[in-house]
Amino acid sequence: MGVANVMAALATGVRTIDSSVGGLGGCPYSPGATGNVATEDVLYSLKDSPYTASGDLNEIANIGMWISNEIGRENSSRVGKALHAKKMKERSREQEIQKTRD
Repeated sequence: MGVANVMAALATGVRTIDSSVGGLGGCPYSPGATGNVATEDVLYSLKDSPYTASGDLNEIANIGMWISNEIGRENSSRVGKALHAKKMKERSREQEIQKTRD
């Protein structure tokens, strides 16, 4: 619901939104808290909307995957996971093409 809440807040005039790469973080006092709204998910949701935000979606997604791997926590960004899967598929395809050339 985080992204939906961001969009609703923007519609009411809020112009400062907090998010975190990969959705990392959360409340230490709330057991089972899932974390924060992922910056990648917010940026993706703002595409083709009346609102703008700075940041390179692909680079932020790369950082989200990297930091999640470094700390051993699953990346909770749906957009980050989708972009990573797309990147891995492209790499695999390139490796297959290279094998056929060799």
